[in-house]
Amino acid sequence: MPQINTYALPQFTDLVKRSFTKALEELPLNLTRSDIIVKNVVPHGTGDVRRFAERLQRNQYASNRPEGDISTQARVQYGWEKDMTIYTVSLEVSITKRMRDAGKEQAMLDQVTDLSEVCPNRKELDISHRYSFAWSTSYVNLDGITVDVTMGDSKAMIATDHALTGSATTYSTQITANPQFSKGALEIAEQSFVENSYNNLGEKVTMNPDTILTTDDPNTIHQVQELLRATADVSTSNSGTYNVYGNARYKHIVWPRIATTATGATDTTKRKYWFLIDTGMSDFYVCTLNEAYLKTPMDGNNGEQFSSENWNYMAASDYGMAQVSAKNTRWSKGDGSA
Repeated sequence: MPQINTYALPQFTDLVKRSFTKALEELPLNLTRSDIIVKNVVPHGTGDVRRFAERLQRNQYASNRPEGDISTQARVQYGWEKDMTIYTVSLEVSITKRMRDAGKEQAMLDQVTDLSEVCPNRKELDISHRYSFAWSTSYVNLDGITVDVTMGDSKAMIATDHALTGSATTYSTQITANPQFSKGALEIAEQSFVENSYNNLGEKVTMNPDTILTTDDPNTIHQVQELLRATADVSTSNSGTYNVYGNARYKHIVWPRIATTATGATDTTKRKYWFLIDTGMSDFYVCTLNEAYLKTPMDGNNGEQFSSENWNYMAASDYGMAQVSAKNTRWSKGDGSA
């Protein structure tokens, strides 16, 4: 391989761009690409703020109409709203003159092409922290910025007293007693969907959870996989018994960044977190103005900073997120707390 200092800047930059694009395509972005979130593209020139609202809801049932009388007017109820504001994340690296002259080829390529990961990883971390801090109304992120993670009713995602806009009825998104994942715990979550799901008029509605989201805790992963893949009864050793959780009823998504601190370090207190989600009813919006892109030096003046003689490369992305309601989710800390 020729030494990097024998390349002109345009040649090196072209190599970096091609490596950057290829690496982006291969990144495992479980949450960003999942159905748990509603993906939204913000066209250029249309502002950086969006307001999202729950679907309009009306009475589910017709009213009796006496002979010759007029029909009862349906109640149409607005739901909660939540604003989303786009923000920018970025990171820059510099290729020094000494690195170029010393021929540190692989180190230079690694340093620049690894930029393909930083913006998508940050988006995944920000999405993950909606679950990491689901019992909080805000958290301070790795940049020291306070992030609002409330729903439209100003409650945390996980709360036992979520409000409805057209009824005094409340509902809970917490799985009772925060159990570790098991067949019994899953049934408690399923029962909560059956008995604790309402529209904003306080009428019972049907939810169909289809996704189990967990951390990368090996024991929790094994518990989920054993339940979903069992060929015998899930609570006995009777071989050949029908498994009601088979036939791909639930999709299992594993994401290690949930069990992290605000700075992305491991947080063992969150290792047992798990979530049961109806993705078809998601009100979690992630909006992208600019997907991750690479800013490279200009050809003029060899693309060098005059005083440092560095070649500077920067990756950036613009996105935002907001969750209007958590009606579609039941969550557990897995620690047995109240």
